[in-house]
Amino acid sequence: MFARTKKTMTTAAVGAATLLVLSACGDTGNGNGDGDGGETFTIGIAGEVPYSFLSDSGDPEGATVALAERIFGEEMGYEVEADLVDWDNLIPGLQAERFDAISAGMSITPDRCSEAAFAEPEIMYTTALVVAEGNPYDVHTLDDVQAARDAGEDITLAVLTAGIEANYSTEMGLEYMGVGSADEGIEMVEGGRADAFAMTAISLNQMAADNPNVEVTEGFVQEIDGVKQYGAGSTVFRLDDEETLDEYNTHLAELKESGELLDILSEHGFTEAEIPPLEMTAADLCAGDLEALQDIEN
Repeated sequence: MFARTKKTMTTAAVGAATLLVLSACGDTGNGNGDGDGGETFTIGIAGEVPYSFLSDSGDPEGATVALAERIFGEEMGYEVEADLVDWDNLIPGLQAERFDAISAGMSITPDRCSEAAFAEPEIMYTTALVVAEGNPYDVHTLDDVQAARDAGEDITLAVLTAGIEANYSTEMGLEYMGVGSADEGIEMVEGGRADAFAMTAISLNQMAADNPNVEVTEGFVQEIDGVKQYGAGSTVFRLDDEETLDEYNTHLAELKESGELLDILSEHGFTEAEIPPLEMTAADLCAGDLEALQDIEN
C-alpha cells in the first residue's frame, strides 16, 4: 500500500447544496484502504447526466460519483465529499486545490494532459447531436453539419466550450457556439437559438429522453482525416499527485479485471460497449496516438 499523507484543502464555500458528503466509510472513515480515520477527499463534479450531477433532492449522483465512492471511499478509506462547479472551472479548481480530484467523465486529451494527470480510461463514449423534433436539417454527425454548411444551409452548431466536441469542430474547421453546460445546449436547440448541440451520446439520451421538442441522433465516433477519434474519460488529479493517482489506478485495474467496473457503471445506464478495453491507455490518449487505437471495435 502507498503511504498516505493528509490532504490539505482550500475548498471555497459555494452554497450548502454544492458541498455534500457522498459517503462515510464507517464512523472512523478507515474503510479498506490507507486513508486516515475521518479524512476527507473532495471531488469536483459537473452537472452532466449520467456522469456527475445533483438529484432533485440535491444529492450528488451519477456513474463517476459511484465510482469515486467505491475507490476513494471503500477502497482508499476516505470520507468523500463533492463540490459542484461549472465544467469550465473543473481543471482550474483542481489546480487551485479547491478539490482533490475531478470525477466527471472528463475526456483524456493531449491539451488537458498538459494541465492535469488522468487515471486510466474508465468510460468510453460516442458523440450524438440534439436536434429539433423531426431533425429538419437531417444531420446525424458533425460531418453532416459541415456538409449542410457547405451546401449553403444556415445551420448553427452548439458544443460545450470545454468539451471534446469543441476540439473536433476546431480541427474540422467547423464554427460553433460555445455553451457552459449541457442544459444550456439543449435549451438553445429547444428555443431555436441553435440547430444542433453535440455532446456525449449517453448523456444526451438521458437528458433529452422526456423532452418532446427535441430528439437525439444515434451515437457516432467522429473521424478526422480518416482517423477515428476514440474518446474516453477518467478521474483527474493534479500533476504533482502521482501517489494518489498510482493508488487509484491500482484499484481501478482490479475493478476492470473482475468485471465490477461494469457492475458499478451499469446502474447509471452504461453498457459493456462503453467500458474501455484494457489495451486503451491514458498514455496513448494523452499522446494523441489514436493510430494505436484504430483496431478497437466500438
